[in-house]
Amino acid sequence: MKIFFTANVLWDIYIFRYGVMKALIEDGHEVVAVSPRDERIDFEKELSIRHIEIDINKRGMNPLEDLKLIKQLKKIYATEKPDLIFHYTIKPNIYGTLAAKSVGIPSVAVLTGLGYSFTCDGFVSKVARFLYKYALPKAKEVWVLNTDDRNELIKRKIVSEEKIFILPGEGIDLKKFKKLNLPRETSETVFLMIARAFIDKGFMEYIKAARLIKEKYDNVKFQFLGALGGNGVNGIDRDTMDTIVKEGLLEYLGHRKDVQKIIDRCDCVVLPSYREGISKVLMEAAAMEKPIITTDVTGCREIVDDGKNGFLVEPRDSKDLMKAMEKFIKLSTKKREDMGTYGREKMVNEFDEKIIIDIYRRKICSLV
Repeated sequence: MKIFFTANVLWDIYIFRYGVMKALIEDGHEVVAVSPRDERIDFEKELSIRHIEIDINKRGMNPLEDLKLIKQLKKIYATEKPDLIFHYTIKPNIYGTLAAKSVGIPSVAVLTGLGYSFTCDGFVSKVARFLYKYALPKAKEVWVLNTDDRNELIKRKIVSEEKIFILPGEGIDLKKFKKLNLPRETSETVFLMIARAFIDKGFMEYIKAARLIKEKYDNVKFQFLGALGGNGVNGIDRDTMDTIVKEGLLEYLGHRKDVQKIIDRCDCVVLPSYREGISKVLMEAAAMEKPIITTDVTGCREIVDDGKNGFLVEPRDSKDLMKAMEKFIKLSTKKREDMGTYGREKMVNEFDEKIIIDIYRRKICSLV
């Protein structure tokens, strides 16, 4: 079969779904990535997977641009005639689903996290929920990554219960993400946050907690790895980041391809997110035997057994986050290692990518 993976960021298709795509190609399917161009990776050259470029204004609310996106996807789908389309991220989930339905091609809308559209109640969030309610019922199935997101969609009458399937995360490549034992470059305790620089990822709580810790401890470093969030209401822009760095609170690492090396050289991975689908970053950290500090919210709590491979803290609470960081600083080397070992075992037993690949294989057979 010809199977499309459509998203608004090509890099995300690579990071989150390459293992699935590779397995489907090995099964004999033709797999195609559909997204805007991304200078960070060349799918056709580096991965031998065909890429169809599209134009998407990821955060814009211009109706004319969105109509153009529907027409653009409709033309591609009608010409290419894929057997099945998987859509990811808000605009492909909405407008891609409508385009696929209009040309009679079955599609799956994969909601990897309800995120900002459901944690806030502003105008943009209300519009997004309205569009979800209009578009998602036209998908063959709607996939979510946890029970809370499923219940939220049903409660808001966005999707009927029988159309929703819970995909237990997006899996972790345990051969790729494993302990490296690289030489340390510092004797400091290093906390690392990996995310896009958005408010709802808990960025400001991380900074406030860092400030409180640095007032009490000298031998501690805070790092942030990930793209800037821009100048929108939810984003952290370059000026804000530069101010924080100049204050000495944070080492900003930008966007890097050597994520495993960065994780291996830290002591603890922190994600104070307000809500996730299932956090890929936390799975990668646990697979690499790193203790975790994260919020007791949907998509994060599933990765951490509190006190065993990390600590859970209250969301939007920088003081509680600081207390967990302080608790971690005081742990012995042996206790930190035991936490890391427990986290790796949890990933092997619950979140191996092979489990997710098998689900995609079974589902493809039933959907087409």
